[in-house]
This record gives sequence, structure tokens and C-alpha cells, in this order.
Amino acid sequence: MSLFAEGILNTHWDQSVPVNLAHIAKAMGIAVAVGDTGAACAVLEISRQRKARITINASHSFMRQRYGVAHALGHIALHHLRPGMRREIMVSESYHVDYSLRMESEANDFALRLLIPTQVLQFTLTEGHAESLQELAHLFEVPDILVKQRLADLDLRLPQPLVRQLQAQVRRDD
Repeated sequence: MSLFAEGILNTHWDQSVPVNLAHIAKAMGIAVAVGDTGAACAVLEISRQRKARITINASHSFMRQRYGVAHALGHIALHHLRPGMRREIMVSESYHVDYSLRMESEANDFALRLLIPTQVLQFTLTEGHAESLQELAHLFEVPDILVKQRLADLDLRLPQPLVRQLQAQVRRDD
């Protein structure tokens, strides 16, 4: 999934943070609209003429809508739907994904990589531009849990406060 998300970012991303999903969708020729999707966060439809459309639920939170669009873009980029197909994007309160469902797992991975680009996350941590999960979540306009998952996927750590660094150093010196 890494190559697909990075390819989309390399081709269509304007380097803004948070990632402008509307810009990416438009550049990919995908219509995004707000409408009634029932309980679903978003609905992805591929017409018989191969035109993709993502409808997002107006009653869901902004962050959930962002995740729903990124997840739907993942299904499109990964060719999970054929022309004439429709898929409801369900997003739980906890953003839990059923990893036994391969396509959902792949679309989730794609969404995380799209919403939180590797190089931006690494730079932000290395340069000290964010020191907490909440600051990173605010920067990328995603829930804390998605940042936490992305950090774990990349085996990255949040910077430790100076006090903790000094305490760790003192323990090593003993």
C-alpha cells in the first residue's frame, strides 16, 4: 500500500498540511459530494462509465469525513471496486478496522499513509515541531488514534520531555 499512497501523494499532493483531500480527489477525476449516506460515513460508487463518486455524510465529524474520503480513495487506487459497484464506508467511533477483511485493511493502511505522509511525520518529529499526540493530530486534522497507529506502523516515538531524558540518562549512569 505504501507505493500506492506515495504515488498518489507524489502525483497529486500540493504539499499542504493537512493533506488537501479535495484537491487530490479532483486531480484524480473523482467527484466528492455531501449527502445522505444513512449510517455510513461515506459511500463510494463507480459508475458503469468508470466515473468515481464519493458521497460523505454531512452529520459525521470533520475528522471522520476526512478519514472516510481517504479510505474511499484507497479503495479506488487499489482497484477494489469494478464499474457499477458501490461500497459503504463504515467508520466506528474508535476507528477500528476488521483486519480479517483484506480490502478494508488495505484501504485503512492507504488512508493512514495519505492523511499522515511519512516524510512530513518524520520531519515534524525530528525538528521538534510537535511534541504530543494531540499536536500531531491537530496538524494532520486526524484523531489521536490514527496518529498513534501511524507512529506504531513506522516505529516512531514522540519526543520525550527533557526531564524524562535526564532521568533515563541518570539511570544509565548508575
